[in-house]
Order: sequence, then C-alpha cells, then structure tokens
Amino acid sequence: MTTIAPATLDTGTETPSAFLKRAQPFLKAGVLDASDVHAIALTAPRFGEDDVERMLGLAFAARAPRVSHPGVDLRTLRHHIDVEADEELPWPADPEAWARHTLKSPMVGGPDDALKPFVAQPRTRQTDTPLLLTRRMYVEQQRVARAVVARAAHEVPEAARIADLDATLARLFPVAATGGTGDTDGPDGEAARAVRLAATRRLALIVGGPGTGKTFSVTRLLAALMQGSAISVALAAPTGKAAARMREAIREATDAAARPLLDVSDDVRARLQSLPATTLHRLVGVRPDGSARHTAANPIPMQLVIVDEVSMVDLTMMRRLLEAVHPDARLVLLGDRDQLASVEAGCVLADLVPPAVGPVAGVTARSAPDAAATALAAVTQMFTRSRRFESAPDIALIAACLQSYPTRHPDVPAGDPQAIRARALEVFNGTRHASQETQPDWRIERLGAPVLQRAGAGATKPVAKPTEQQLAQLVEPYLQGYATVLRAGIADRTQLDDPKWQRDLLAIFDRYRVLAVHRRGPLGVQQLEQELARRLRAALDPGGRQGDDLGYGHWGGRPILITENAYDVGLMNGDVGIVLPLEDGPAAVFPHETPGEVRRVALSRLPPHEGALVMTVHKSQGSQFDHVALVLAGRDSPIQTRELVYTGVTRAKQRLSWLGDIDELRRSLDREVRRESGLPELIGSSLG
Repeated sequence: MTTIAPATLDTGTETPSAFLKRAQPFLKAGVLDASDVHAIALTAPRFGEDDVERMLGLAFAARAPRVSHPGVDLRTLRHHIDVEADEELPWPADPEAWARHTLKSPMVGGPDDALKPFVAQPRTRQTDTPLLLTRRMYVEQQRVARAVVARAAHEVPEAARIADLDATLARLFPVAATGGTGDTDGPDGEAARAVRLAATRRLALIVGGPGTGKTFSVTRLLAALMQGSAISVALAAPTGKAAARMREAIREATDAAARPLLDVSDDVRARLQSLPATTLHRLVGVRPDGSARHTAANPIPMQLVIVDEVSMVDLTMMRRLLEAVHPDARLVLLGDRDQLASVEAGCVLADLVPPAVGPVAGVTARSAPDAAATALAAVTQMFTRSRRFESAPDIALIAACLQSYPTRHPDVPAGDPQAIRARALEVFNGTRHASQETQPDWRIERLGAPVLQRAGAGATKPVAKPTEQQLAQLVEPYLQGYATVLRAGIADRTQLDDPKWQRDLLAIFDRYRVLAVHRRGPLGVQQLEQELARRLRAALDPGGRQGDDLGYGHWGGRPILITENAYDVGLMNGDVGIVLPLEDGPAAVFPHETPGEVRRVALSRLPPHEGALVMTVHKSQGSQFDHVALVLAGRDSPIQTRELVYTGVTRAKQRLSWLGDIDELRRSLDREVRRESGLPELIGSSLG
C-alpha cells in the first residue's frame, strides 16, 4: 500500500491535496505509483492545471511507460487494469468524456508543441480519438519511425553486393538438400527469399515462429557474404541467454556434420563457427546514465548487424540500435511477432510487422493489415511453416492456430478466426488431434482446473488454488529425471566435482520447466516455487540428514535463475544454474560457452537471482524445453492473452501439460495483447 501525505508536495496551492485524495485509492491498489502522482502534482501548477480529473488522466499517461505502454487510451483503460482487490476503484463514470476532457489540459499539446509535457497524437487505426502519451515517449516513437523508414528505403551500396546472387542462392539452397520443391524449399523458397532480401537491402525483417527457418536463413546469409569477403559481423540479442542461444544455433547449423550440409569452404566454416554474440546493451554500449557509446555520430563499426528475438526489444533500445548502425550497413531483425513483447515500453516488432503482411501464395490472410506498416512489406519476409514440432504434431497444431499470420498447417480451418481458436481448444482438451499425431494420449496433458477457496478471513472473493495432486503432478518430471541423477551424484561425491557430470545435470534440468502467468498468488511463480522446492528437497534428502542450508539461503541441488546481468562473473539475465555442495565449498554451476565445460561461481559472488523450478512465461522467451507445464492464472487476468499462451506452448518441443479451466483458456485465446502505441501512424506519416 502506498500513501502520500499532502504535506510532502508543497506547491503553494490546494490542488495537489485534492488530487492526492482523488488518486489515493489507485495508489492503495497498486495501480498508480507514487512517482506517477508526484510527477503530475509537482508539474501541474506550472501550467495552470487544477482539474483533478484531468490530473488523474495525466497520471495514467505518466504511468504508461512503466507498465509497457508508450501511451494510454483513457476510454478503455479500466478494462486493461489487473487489480487483485475486492473493492471497486473510483473510475470516472464516463470514460469517453474523461478522455476528451483530459486531452484539453493545458499540459497536453500537439506533436509539434515541444513545450508541453504530454502529446495528443492523432490516430487512424481504431478511432479519431488521439493517443495520450508523454513527450518523451512520442519523441522515441518518432525517431524510430524516421530511422526505420529511412533505412527501409535504400538498398546496400553496389560495391557491397554479392556478385552473382542467383548462383549463390542455388548453391546454398539446393532442392535436393532441402528435401523437396515446395514453396518453402529450394532457391525460390522462403529461406532463400529471406537471404536475397537481407543481401540487397539495408533493412530486413525476418519474421516467423519457432523452427520456421530464421536461423537457417541467417547462416546462409553469413555464408554468402563471407565467401571471398572480409565483411565485419555483429550478432546480438536482448539478453545474454538469448545471445548465447543464437551463437550456439549458428554453430550447430554450420557444423560439418549438420544436415543439410552448408556448402562453404573450410575457412568460411571456421569463421562462422567462431562468431561471437553479445547483448544489445553491450553492442550499443549503453552506459549507466542511459547514454550510449555508439550513436549516429559514432556508429557501430560493423557492415552487418543481426539481432535475434526482436519481439523482446523495447522502444528505447530499438531507437538506440537504429541510430547506432552505420547508414550503409545491413541490419537484419529476426523475431516472432506473436510472442510476448518487451517488459519495457513498446511492441516494436508487432508495430513494424502487422498480421498477414504481404501476399503469400495459397494462404488466406486472417485480417486486413495495417496500411501504414504494410509499406514495410518490401523489406519483410514471413515464414509460414514450422519444422520444430514435426515430432510433436499436436503442439504444432496449437501453435499454428494461435498465430496471427498465415499458416500452411493442413489442419487449421481456413478463414474464420473463431473456428481456428475452437480448433486450438479442442486440441488442448484432447477431443481432437493433428492428423499426423501418433501419441495423442501423451503429447498434451491436462492437469485439471484449480479449486476455488477463500483466501482468508474477511475475503469476499474465492481464490483459485492448486490441489495436492496437481502440485505432485507438476513436480513429478523433476523427480523422475533431475532428482534421480542428483541423488546419485550426492551419494557418489566424486561425481559432484566432475564438470562433465555437472554439465549433464544442467542439461537434464533444462528438459522440463513449469511456467506461470503471474508472480504472486497461489498459482503464481513465488508460491509454486516454494511448494515444488519443498517436495523436491524432501525427495533429495528424505531424512533431512544434509541440513537445510548451504549458506545465503541455498540448499544442495537448488536450481537458480539469474535476474540481472553481471559481466564481472560472466552471468547474464536468464542464465540458469544449480547450487551444489562442492569439495572446495558450496557454489553454483552454470553452462559454459565451451562445450562440456561449466562456470563455477561462489555463492557470495552470485548476482541477484531466484529459484528456477517455476518461471514466468515472459522469462521463458527464447528458451526450449522437451516438456513444459503451463499454469494459467486461475482468474480473469488482462495479461493472460493469446500471445502469452502461444509463447508458453511454443516453449515445449515434445510434451505440454497445462493446469487451468477450459473457459478461462477460451477467454485468454480471445484476448490479444494491446499496447497503446502510435508507431504505425508515425511510420505512415514518415512515408507520406
């Protein structure tokens, strides 16, 4: 609960006191933060603003970037607020009137009124009601729009082009090697078209779901550009873990044993194998004060920059990247527009690539594309066929049904979005299976719905809680694999200090993961982590003979997830390690970029971290597990959307378990992420 005393805001007027009283219920519920309210209360008197209802609206505009939105639409705001409280909040009675009234504030100006702290940006996609956003967010979007349009309008210089691109594509994409002559194979398929695009344009957007061929295309692009050339390359991703996965995927695809074999010289293969990957923060050189080493005046000294997992890149980082890449360099952006967007403000990839961008032969678009962003179709290649789930047809069918762009899956109903969603629900519920599914009783497992119980004394609403049986089902895969191997290592202590055994243990742990929607609540990460950890510890040490603590709150075999980058110890946000009682003292072991090796970090040197048995779906982005257990929120949550379910499902390679109510799942699939962004309109105006 947050409470602000009016005495802390001495501005010489009575307005702040009235405003603080009006905002207090929203502060108490955690909907507004003290920083949102302070910003308006301290600034309003300077502009002669004394209307508390308008000030409340402006506080929500100040709040927007903190909760991932560039701006706010006050008309629909209350429907997107997630409040875990029994009492109703005192929203304005008429949202439409509130929105119009707030836009008339003396603190709100047009796009060109640089002295006003808030902007009313005209919109054309839904209604004529402008988007309300801070001046800073408007400027960030404006700079991104201008940079994207400028880069998309140009091809690479003649001197940088591949001499005989057609012959190169025929060599890198032979029909026989790719296994067929379909539209996605051979020198005229989607992968080859992506390489042609990235080889000739200064901006290429390569978009598709898991296993659709994005990394496959990138390796062929690198091979084409490196053959007979000393082109400089930078590989990057939003997080350290994503960068490591990108590097490893390129190494696997370019290995001499990989199939199909990449037809390049030994020298080029060696260069591809040795390419490093880094985080975007490091590539751009972001400093603690928010400035960056590389800017338009000091661009990144690379001729080719490839960024993976672009759906996770926020608005400000995208602006930094676009301005830091040399104007003559190639910039290739890879991502899945249907995955969850960045936790920071913006949904840049979804803004740049609307649903069903561009014509795809034989595929019917599901919705009309945004007119402004469709102008970027000339630099966009969409992948429509996934190969990751060829051994898990039911999972592949669910993923195809939840995509927002065309799919070539034969079991997806054509045309009707509701029929497509219904097909996904049937597969979730086990009443229908993909035509190629051979293990229908094993691939998708429903763990049932949680039970409704009173949260405690005085509570007026029941809360969904997992049953003991469901908790046992969630922990069982850890007990079958991870705990079995770990117990053997503890019994034979010579194994505990063996790097190969440690690496094998890490790999076994990464075969399964429990994913949750929220952090708090009985079905959230924190409580599920405690419940599963208790059961896992009991299985590892039934008699409690080893004690409860290795120091710093850790226990032997505890999996942990790093939550902040720590370059001094070589650990990145998202890295997963295991705490072990080693011979020279307790330490956490993490995978090393060198195959077969591990990185050991003393417990005292660990950066901020948390348990890794359960993680949010957001945190799981970019990861892959053989088996995933997806735990729904257990309530009608605005953040539980089609994109969240899609992201959770596509983390599973072989098997999916899910815990939740079928009606809750249906509502989630009908709800889409909506971030209040004005970027598409700005792209359209920059083009016009």
